[in-house]
Parts: sequence; C-alpha cells; structure tokens
Amino acid sequence: MYRNEFRRRPTSTNIYVEANQSCVFFDVEAVVDGSVIEIGSVLPDKYTLTKLWADIIDICWDTSIRYASTREYKVMLPWSSEYHNLFNDNDMQDAFQKLREKEYRWARFIVNTSISLKPTYKSSEHPINSNDNSIDLAKSRANQVSVNLNLEPDMDWSSFADEEILAKFSALNSNMHLENSISVLENEISPSSTDDTENIAKYLGNIVPVPEPNDDESDGSGDDESDHGLDDYQSGDESGEESDNDEAAWARYETSSGGFEFTGDGENIILRPGQLFIDVYEFRKVIRVFAIRNGFRLKRIKNEKAMVTARCAKPGCTWRIHASPNWNSNSFQLKTYCPEHTCARDDVDNREASATWIAAQYLHVFKATPDISVKVIAADMFKKYGIECSVHRLYRAKNKAMELLGQDHKKSYSKLLRYMHALLETNPGSTVSLERDWLGGAANPVFKRFFIFIDSSRRGFFKGCRQFVGVDGCHLKGPYKGVLLTIVSIDANFGIYPLAMCIVENENTNSWVYFMEKLYEQIGCNQGEGLCFMSDRQKGILNALEQVFPLALKRYCCKHIYANFKTKFPGLLLKKTFWRACRSPNCTEFSEQMEKLKAISSAGHKWLMEIPIQHWAKHTFPPFTKCTHVTNNMTESFNNWINGYRVMHVVRMLDEIRRKIMRLIHTRHEAAKKWNEELPPLVRRKIVEARMEARGLSIIFGHENTFEVLEDASKAFVVDIGNKKCNCGEWQISGLPCKHAICSIDAKRLKVEDYVHNYLKKIAFLGTYQHQFKPVPDETKWPLVLTDNLQPPLVTKSAGRPQNKRKREVDEPAAFKRSCSLRCSRCNHWGHNKRTCQSEKQSSKKRKNGEGSLRPQQTVTEVATSQSTVFDNGELGFP
Repeated sequence: MYRNEFRRRPTSTNIYVEANQSCVFFDVEAVVDGSVIEIGSVLPDKYTLTKLWADIIDICWDTSIRYASTREYKVMLPWSSEYHNLFNDNDMQDAFQKLREKEYRWARFIVNTSISLKPTYKSSEHPINSNDNSIDLAKSRANQVSVNLNLEPDMDWSSFADEEILAKFSALNSNMHLENSISVLENEISPSSTDDTENIAKYLGNIVPVPEPNDDESDGSGDDESDHGLDDYQSGDESGEESDNDEAAWARYETSSGGFEFTGDGENIILRPGQLFIDVYEFRKVIRVFAIRNGFRLKRIKNEKAMVTARCAKPGCTWRIHASPNWNSNSFQLKTYCPEHTCARDDVDNREASATWIAAQYLHVFKATPDISVKVIAADMFKKYGIECSVHRLYRAKNKAMELLGQDHKKSYSKLLRYMHALLETNPGSTVSLERDWLGGAANPVFKRFFIFIDSSRRGFFKGCRQFVGVDGCHLKGPYKGVLLTIVSIDANFGIYPLAMCIVENENTNSWVYFMEKLYEQIGCNQGEGLCFMSDRQKGILNALEQVFPLALKRYCCKHIYANFKTKFPGLLLKKTFWRACRSPNCTEFSEQMEKLKAISSAGHKWLMEIPIQHWAKHTFPPFTKCTHVTNNMTESFNNWINGYRVMHVVRMLDEIRRKIMRLIHTRHEAAKKWNEELPPLVRRKIVEARMEARGLSIIFGHENTFEVLEDASKAFVVDIGNKKCNCGEWQISGLPCKHAICSIDAKRLKVEDYVHNYLKKIAFLGTYQHQFKPVPDETKWPLVLTDNLQPPLVTKSAGRPQNKRKREVDEPAAFKRSCSLRCSRCNHWGHNKRTCQSEKQSSKKRKNGEGSLRPQQTVTEVATSQSTVFDNGELGFP
C-alpha cells in the first residue's frame, strides 16, 4: 500500500490526444505526511477534494491519519517543480486542466495533516488591517506551518528541480526557527503598514501556505475572505491564455515543459512542439529525412549543439523549426514549429539527400548485392522520395557504402577467435583451426587460414555416405578476397552432403596441403586407402593428394578434361564420342568409342590417352565406391548454393553457411522419417526407369541364379543375381540393378529392394542425417577470450579495372539475353537499330576514302534502285 521511494512517472504514450479532451482517466496518487499512497484511476471532471480525502481514509483506515483535524491540499506540477495550493474543487479542476495541456495523464497531490492543540483564529478576531494583531496572525500561521515543515523527507528533487529551487528548499529544511525569522521581519518592516503585513502573509504563503481551518467544511470548498490574496496568487495562470487552436498551442509550447518522446508513425514523420529527442544528432537526422520525404531543402540558420534553427530554403516560405535542450538538459526538445509551406516545393534534385545519407539509407542493399547498378538506386529514390540524383552523387554514395562495409569486413577477422571457441563449445568433438601469420615480427598477426569440420558431419559421413568426396574452391567477393575450399559427399538419395570448409589466401599447393592435412585428421587412415577424391585436376589439389592421401583413388572431372580437349580438337562429333567413351560401363564399349574417336582425330585420341584412363573412364572405377559420377558437378552445385554468402564478411558468411546446412540436415531428416518405402525417392525413380527399359529384353534362365539376357540378336549379357553381377558392368559400379538385372529379378518374382546396395537405402539416409548440428548463440554470448587483434589478409591490387565477370569457355554460350524485335530504320534489317548499324559505318568509311560517289552518267534514282533490298513481302527497303 505504501511506497517509501518517490519516483516520477513517465508521460503518457497517448501523445496526440487533444488538450480539451476531458474523458481520459488520470492515475492519481497522494503524498500524506511523506508517505506515498496509490489512489488509482479517476475521472477528473467528477473528482473533488472531498472524494480525494475519502479515498485516503479508505486506504489508511488503520492509521492515525483519519483523525486529522487540519488538512492542506497541494498539487505537484512537474514542469515547474513547485507545489500549488488547492483550496477548493475549482483549483483541483484547474490543476487537471493544466496537466492535460501538458499531455500528462497522472497527478500527484500533497496532503498535509495535523492535530492542532492551539486555538484557531478567524479573520474577525484578527483583522488584516490591525496593527497589533498582524504579526500575531503571521506567528499563528507559522505555528501551524512548523508542524509539517518537512513535507517529504524521502523525496528526491534532483530529478526535476534546478539548483536554485534546491537551494531554497534546503534552506527551508534546515534547523532555523520560524520565530527568529519573523522577529527579524518585525525589525525590518513596520507593523503599522497594512501592505507590509500582506507582504509577510504572502511570504509565509510562498513557503508553506495553510488555509484557515473551517469546522463547517463539508466538501473542502469553504474559504475565509482574508485569504483572497493567497487565492489570487496561487490560482494565477502561469501558462498564458488558453486557446482552442491546437496549432497555436503547440507553437506556444513552453521551454520548461516536460515534453513527450518523439515516435515516428511508420515511414511518416509527424513533428509536434514539445517532442523530445535523444540528442541534437537525432534531431538533425529526423529533420533531414523529413525534408527529403516532403520535397524541400533546409536552410540552417543555427546548427549548433545548443540550438538548431532551420527554415525552408525557398525565399518567403513560412516553414520554420527550432529546437534546443529541454529544462533538465537531458534531451533535445522541439520548441517552436511552423508547419505551413508557402512555396511550391518543386525541388527535384534535393541536396539534402547527400551521398552520405544515400550510403546509409541503402547500406543493406549494397551489402546484399555489391555489384548493383546505381541506376537501380536512382529509380528507387525517385519512386520513394521523388528525387533525381546525379550519377556522380550515386557513385560517391556507393563508394562510401563499400568503405563502411569494408570496415565491417576488417572488424570481422578479429572475431574469428571468439567464433572458433563458440563452435567448439557448442559442438564438442568438432575441429576448428585458425592459422595466423606474424609477417616477420609484426605488432599484430595477419589472418591466413580458417578450417571448420563439425563433428556431426563427420559422424554422418561414416554412418551413411559413400566413400566418395569431391573437392573444389570458389573465390570470395569481399574486399579482402580469398578462396573458400570445400569438400562434399553423396548421400543415399544422391544428394549433396557438405563436410568441411576452409578459408585460405589463394589456391596453391600449400593451401591445399593444409586443407588435406586437416581432412586426414578427420576422415583419413592408412594414407587414404578406401577413399575416392573427385577434382578438376588443378595442380595444387593433385600435389596435396599425393602428399597426404597417396593411396586414395583420384578421379578427374571429365567436364574439365573436355574443356581442355575442345580447345585443340573442336567439333560436335568428337564431343559426342568423347562423352560416350568416358561413360561406357565396360571395357568393350569404351574401346569401341575410342576407336571411333581415333578415326575422327588420331591426334585427339593420342591427347586423351596421355591421361591415365583409370582417372576418368567409368569402366575402371572400383566397385566399392558405388558411385558413377564422371564430373565434379556436386561441388560446383554447392558453390552455387552458397553463392549469395560469398560477399559477406567472414564470420557472417561462415555462420550463414552453417545455418543453411543445419536447416538442410533437419529438413532431410524429417522428410526421410515420412518415407514409407525402403528405398529413397531418387533411387526408386532410377529403378522405375530401368524397368521401363527392360520391357524389350528377352531372358533365358541358366544354372541356379544366372540368366542370359538378350537385347537383340547380336547382344547378350550374363546376369548373376546371387553375386549381384552383370557383365555390362553397371550393377557393380553403381550398386543399383541394371536393366538386365531387373529383368532377371522380375522373372524370378523377387523384390528389387533386396538387390540394392545398403549405401542406397533409407537406413543409410537416416544414419547420415540423424546427427544434426547443435545451435550456436549470437555474438554477445560467445566465450570471452584474449584476442590478439587479428588483422585481415594483405591485398595486392593489380593494375587495371578489376574483373567481375567469370571467364567463359570457348564454346560456352553467352548469358541469357531477352530476345527483341528490332528493325534498323537505315538498312531495314532485323536485330539492331540505326545507332548500332554497321552498314552506316561502312558507308561513312567509304565516303572518307572517296568511294561511293555517283558515276557521271548515274542518276540519284538509279543509285537508290541499285542499293535497294527486296524483302520477303515484296517491298523495297533502302538503307
């Protein structure tokens, strides 16, 4: 019920309620002899002093307050740090009205009580003009005042009072006796003067005025005529004349008011006198955005920390705004505001939209798409704000945004150590390594490499993935460049399963050796025996594999082989023959296709045979991998999958990739639990396709589980379903029954699922994805470790403009371009316009060389006819 600590309530959040709206409840509390009492919400229009006292008695029924014979009512006005006396209900209504005008929805009343043992004096016994009794009257009031001189001993005035008021109250709360003060006044002021006596009464009233007690008081409204001077003084309107015009009231908003916090209405900014801003910088930012959105320029008359005054830059316009620190200097307050414009506001090239503002406004856009064209930003600014910015300003804005993002990239390297410890703490058993370079005794180390292999990925790889991995690298797009090395595997549903990542300085032998050594600690044994690596035949990868995984199988991507092959031996026939040869499942078919290729180009055949066929020919692949991939498209797909993150700074990039893999593992695991079949969907689809191809085959039963399957009169294949073999070679390499095996299995009325390798079943898929990543908290909750101020890697800038587009292969088609129906108005040919017309350029060259002039006997009509073009519709066209 009681609260000993005085605290000021915040202003109401209902900021824009009209001042004359009285149907709003007030939160009322009372301070009775220094104790704060919660009254609750009341309707101010129907609230009186009598009801206030009745509410206090109801709450404090078990205390001595209810026996009080003298009551003094006051109200606290927060903006003036003063207490105003309340002698009747009209004074209370005036107080509520003032609080409403200042946008307050709470009120605090001070009630001082006392049990007076001295006789009370009435105005008839002590006339105000009596020379003998005027000082006695003052003394009698002083005796009543002294009972409750210390109103609130626990009150903290420092939150809403200035130093001068604090000095006054500290002097009043000292141990001085009022009798001594009055005796001093008796010596200095003649008691025979009525005006002086009134001055004494007013002086005492300023300290702690106490109304005359009235025994007949029923509603607290009865007052003596002798106190009219105090009533007039206390009930005076200090806020000026009231007006029904809200705009005029806002324009006259006092500088000493409490104010209310500025809050934007979505994208709209509504300015009102009295709004509070955090500091002058926020106010400057708000009025700049306000000017941009409303299409006018600002002319800053004063732009200082202690004062900001601005008006519309158009001559004669009446729009004006002024703000300065509020009364306690804790906030910046809008004091004067004239919102009306008398100008046209047709400033299309608004200089308030500076390059710095544009960079800050579109920083998230430049962060997501650094290569975005400034034309897109210009179009968006014209759509949102109606501003046409120059290209130079937009480029300056983009450069500033890139500089800011570069600072984020630089700062992110110093967070790598904390991020490493966060990963190790949340995912125990993982391997996270950070390598630094001190550059010969530098003050701060420089980033070199960062490796991540989550323990859940390692467990999933051994639990259900095939022992086949692909390795590749992709370039980062940030200001400090670098290369992201990745390794992925294949799950039971032919899906990509990411394993590890590593950020290195560039692709070379040293960086690949570092990556392979870290991989060997996780998935290698016996010098890599039993593993198969697919790569693009990059020298650094091959050298690292020979050093770290010498016994591992190495496959070369046939796509990269053919990219080098076609530069020397182009041709569609060679292309088709090459792909048939590398995808041949047995030696016989491979030899046939290579002989065809040799017949087309013996030099091409010789060039291919220089590459060991065990690295690229499918029929030479060992059966334990159960994988028929002849390209490294799985790593290329993974690099494209994370392409959007390669522009981010390193910590965010790694964390976003981790989260994406985390979502992928969870999604696939939840989907696999709903499968009703033993085989994954893609495996089932391949079985269905093979069964459709087997419909035209003939079968001859042999000894026990052997069969002879005929494709035609010249081709026969032997199938042994007991040993899961077919001499076509496809079943042994892939682990899936080929069309010959399915024909035999169906003939025996057996289940195809029993002849699929365990690597390609649902149980292997669930084993891969049952080990999920554990979540990592945000940066604020990462372990605190001693950092060494890690610096970003050194960047060597090459001469010329940096290359942004990928180098295309020789026969690679250009990027997709929307087709159009352009017709040149000069030559009437399709596919170009007159600006890019080549015939005009050729004719101009001829004219420069003296060609193309008329023959002496040739007329203009003859020349036009000879140069005309006949189109399909029979019309003549002229260039």
